[in-house]
Amino acid sequence: MTGKTAKSSTESSRDRFLDAADALFIRDGYDRCTIRLISAAAGTSLAVLSRHWDSKQQFFEEMFRRHFDPIHTAQNARFDAIEASLAPGARPGLRAVLEAFFSPALSGNVGAIEQRTSHLVYCRALMDPSPEATAILRPLVRATRERLIRLLRTALPHLDEKRFFLAMTMVLGSYVYPQVNGMRLAEIMGIDFGDIDWQEAARIIPRYLEAGLTAELADKP
Repeated sequence: MTGKTAKSSTESSRDRFLDAADALFIRDGYDRCTIRLISAAAGTSLAVLSRHWDSKQQFFEEMFRRHFDPIHTAQNARFDAIEASLAPGARPGLRAVLEAFFSPALSGNVGAIEQRTSHLVYCRALMDPSPEATAILRPLVRATRERLIRLLRTALPHLDEKRFFLAMTMVLGSYVYPQVNGMRLAEIMGIDFGDIDWQEAARIIPRYLEAGLTAELADKP
């Protein structure tokens, strides 16, 4: 076997485990998504998986990163473009910041993996109650999340800190809730969740948020 063929086989084996873990994690969450179940879903043995990763934590660090990194890279590229377009002392537009945050996650592919899968894994991870999952996630999301907060804080100077906290809950809730609980809500409302156009949603949700977050300005005398 040539070095190139061996490398390709290794990558294929790793991808098989990672792909199997995606569906299990989306369905069951971190604690119930065991290494043994991942091995079985991948159609191979625990011993083979253990050749690639030393622990469940190490496995999930790679699994989360392959979903999070392409989304964060695309978000930060859009944040870069916003900041580069600003005149000195100017504030970024609220909708532009929101679209830069939502669009890479909801609209089209930003990496090799199907985008809906990446966003489902991303949102399921953010909602996962496991302390170990939280410890893995925190360093992965910190820089992009802090940058989003900084840009929104600049775009919403009229909000005090408590109101700005509530604004952030609206933004992040709109980012996570439709993916984690949207299917159940659609069923209750009699809507076909599979028919939702997420590319269009990436434009609509920022418009809704912009309208709500700027409403206090219009209400002031």
